[in-house]
Amino acid sequence: MRVSPLGILFGVIALAGLQYLLWFADDGLTGLFQARQEVAAQERNNAALRERNRRLAAEVEDLREGDEEIERLARLELGMIGPDEKMYLLVDAESENEVPAGAGAASGSRD
Repeated sequence: MRVSPLGILFGVIALAGLQYLLWFADDGLTGLFQARQEVAAQERNNAALRERNRRLAAEVEDLREGDEEIERLARLELGMIGPDEKMYLLVDAESENEVPAGAGAASGSRD
């Protein structure tokens, strides 16, 4: 049995075409590597979101359990003070002499 050169050429071309599809097609090895990278990135994102959810759940639990967390947030975010407390505002001597932004614009002349 003799193999013709044309048959060998056709076989090589077919093999090269299949190799190209294996390595460079969207569903080939290139697509597989890209999909693995996307999965790894999504897993990192999910881990960060799980940690954020854990922290938020802990904060919600603190708010449900006692008034200390509510009081802390009210003081920190709203500047509230207790009924038996006094608030002192300390102002630098330099900031007393400064003109507030926008105060100079109101004193301009009109045409």
